[in-house]
Amino acid sequence: MDRNENLWFSDEKVEEDNQDTAATLHQLQILQSLIPNSNKTDARSILEDASDYVQKIQQEMEQIEKELSQRSEDNGSSSRSRSSGSSSAPKILRVVTEKLVESRFVVKISSNKGPGVAAQVQRVLESLELDMEMTSISVQEKTPFEMLTTAIVEVTKETMTEEELHDLITKGAERLGLLVH
Repeated sequence: MDRNENLWFSDEKVEEDNQDTAATLHQLQILQSLIPNSNKTDARSILEDASDYVQKIQQEMEQIEKELSQRSEDNGSSSRSRSSGSSSAPKILRVVTEKLVESRFVVKISSNKGPGVAAQVQRVLESLELDMEMTSISVQEKTPFEMLTTAIVEVTKETMTEEELHDLITKGAERLGLLVH
């Protein structure tokens, strides 16, 4: 009887280990999907790529913060004297929200391109206390003076509509001083 009991515990342990391994593999796949140009398959390489990517993002954020601090020290005097007479104030040009499933949305925010604008758009999303699963920033060849911030977010209100999220983002942008067209 004692021996059968040990076998039962052993089988239970193997099953738990298999579930843990499957969960870990799934988490590694999710992590890998968040890293641009990652095609590694072993756990160590995926974790190294993720670490490198996080370090790169941290360096970019430090550079953006440095540019923002220099810009605020200049107190906007150089931004008023730019050519073409257009205002250089950050502008959100378009906000598009698409519901994926349940309380998950894809948010696409087009804005003018300029120093610190990406960080300000990110601050808008963070100020709304949305659970951001992923964000990316891109510039298209056909619109080189615009950039597109794409985010996958989860909202706490399960019944939120695309229009409600759009309005929430627009109001958040206005509150933080981004001009919204």
